[in-house]
Amino acid sequence: MPERLRGRAYGWAAPAGLAALIIALRGASLLYSHSLNSIDGAMQTWFALDHFARGEQLGTAFQSYLGVTMVLALVPVFTAFGQTLFASTLAANALVVAGSLAGCYAVVWLIRPIPPRARWQVTVLLAFGFYYAARLAVEAVGLPYPATFDPGVSLRPLRGALPFFALPVFVWALRRVLRDGRALLGGGVLGLAVGAGLLWSNDAGIPLVLAAVPGLVMALYRQSGLLARTLAAFALGVAASASAILLAVTHGSPEAWLQYNFRDVAGDQFWFFAPWERSTRILGPADLPNILRHGELLSSASLIVLVVCVVWMTLRRLRGRGAPVRGSAFIFVGASVIGTALLPQIGGHIGAEYNAITFVLGVCAPLILFQRPLLRWGKPLWQRLRLMPLVALAVLGVIGSEAVHFAQVRAETERTVYDPALGFYVTPRYAEDLAAMRQLAAAWEAEGVPANRRLLSVYTSSLDVAAGIQSPTPVGSLIHALGPNNRAAFTALVSEGRVAAVTTIAPDFSGWEGWITRANWPFFRVLAANYRPMARNDQQVLWVPSAGGKRSATPATCRVTSIAPSTLAIDVAAPVSGWATVTVIRSPPFATGRSAMLTVTESSPDTARQGEERWADFPRYGIANAPRLALFAPVAPGTTTRLTLDVLDGAAIGTATCAAEVSPAIDTAALPSLPAGIARYLAEEAR
Repeated sequence: MPERLRGRAYGWAAPAGLAALIIALRGASLLYSHSLNSIDGAMQTWFALDHFARGEQLGTAFQSYLGVTMVLALVPVFTAFGQTLFASTLAANALVVAGSLAGCYAVVWLIRPIPPRARWQVTVLLAFGFYYAARLAVEAVGLPYPATFDPGVSLRPLRGALPFFALPVFVWALRRVLRDGRALLGGGVLGLAVGAGLLWSNDAGIPLVLAAVPGLVMALYRQSGLLARTLAAFALGVAASASAILLAVTHGSPEAWLQYNFRDVAGDQFWFFAPWERSTRILGPADLPNILRHGELLSSASLIVLVVCVVWMTLRRLRGRGAPVRGSAFIFVGASVIGTALLPQIGGHIGAEYNAITFVLGVCAPLILFQRPLLRWGKPLWQRLRLMPLVALAVLGVIGSEAVHFAQVRAETERTVYDPALGFYVTPRYAEDLAAMRQLAAAWEAEGVPANRRLLSVYTSSLDVAAGIQSPTPVGSLIHALGPNNRAAFTALVSEGRVAAVTTIAPDFSGWEGWITRANWPFFRVLAANYRPMARNDQQVLWVPSAGGKRSATPATCRVTSIAPSTLAIDVAAPVSGWATVTVIRSPPFATGRSAMLTVTESSPDTARQGEERWADFPRYGIANAPRLALFAPVAPGTTTRLTLDVLDGAAIGTATCAAEVSPAIDTAALPSLPAGIARYLAEEAR
């Protein structure tokens, strides 16, 4: 092998080997510490992956809330490790680690004074510094630290890694255009890659496509004909790639996915997910500073620095200064990362976790921008500096940190039973729960209950995996039943008794149960009317069809008062305790549209209780801005429950009338365990 190629292969092998070690040790820890919390993001990743791996039709058989190609990228690892829940989480961890190291290498490549032979060494040092050493130092002084290998909820670090995966293709394509004038080849290949990235996720794919345009323009603007041909080829490549992938995964019928992704999700997640303060929504340019006001120090600072540096590099390129390829590559990757951080906040709600994806590139951006003094000062240093001892220490630090974490997990775990379907260890008690669910699934199988009519889960959980069920709904979980049609279809499954059982979150497991119940009260109302809670574990409550008639309802008094043009107060009183359903009929004209987001703030016997975990922004939550509302109101004799409806932007809320009735509250605290409850239920059914 020629010396140059051998050096390149060795250079790539070192970060790849480090990534493999990190992934292996993290996987070993996951075997004994994998989350069983169905509210976190692991189950939504598994749900989409499981369907993709089986080749099912996107949009009809299932919907992928997390995007398309981002989940497809996880399929090889998921399949290789047995298509279990463990394999799903391991795949997510592996790609996040790969994306993080790709980001470090991109930064090193963008800093031209670093000699090519030293790039892999500096990449390892950068990864150790950002993801291990700096984390310890920053957290020691009490500051939140942005850089992480943790996939987190909704795979945000993986969304932010997309520009770094696309950067090598951008550089290769731009060099073909600049050196050889091959606009069709360079622009077309770049378009094919970016078109696949367009389907990565909405908040990462759209900025990637948009960022590629100024990236190309800043390199080719002096050659207008070549630029025009390159952009045309790029556009054709994007359209061809995105269309081909989408047609393949939707089996030639993309309409249902397009509607879910661009109408249902885009239209509802804005008001559905927390928090609901006015300052957490971007309704106009004047609201943009709130992104920094609600941010964390390091991530907000890195966002500001990155924006300034990208603008600065753009102005420099317009003056004909700076390296065309590296300068334009920095504009491309920087603008894409910025867009990925800002788009979900402008289109949804403000969250510091989005700014975090700019951290590594933002911290290093000044080094990329001011390379001439860095070259002048750094050249003598590179000639004298011996990196290998530092790299060896960094690798030892990485391996030591991950090994210590694994040793702690292994020493402290109470998980001693391996579950093949999940792919990791669980406690003996949880193993009994899984065995009980498998016993119930076997009974359904014997009765001929179809696999997709057995268990409906408000949050998909390990119980679904153990029971081997197929979700009765293409969205999987209630939080992904976005759009009025999807919510109605999810509710119809229980109102029409089309599923054999339902699982919900136990009220004493998470304060977020209070939010999901209120935000989807029409579903929970018909669930309580048609099903009964039969058993529970620490996290889930298992419901089966009711044998008796409808639950009794007591009329309650309800009064609507206009407090302000944008605010209505609904007061509910009842002679008995229970759960009131408040039906509100609104009269036009009232404000509609994205900025007229409707929120409810509850004051009730339930919200008055102290010392309980609650959802974020308690006691406020969002609801659909619709002419007819069905609201949840806990009531008790001698008290008045008030539901305050507000329009977020202060627009007119209109007038309304209301009616209310109270049903008995359902107490799930004293239910038997899953093994005991399922055994009793099966015995009753056998009679």
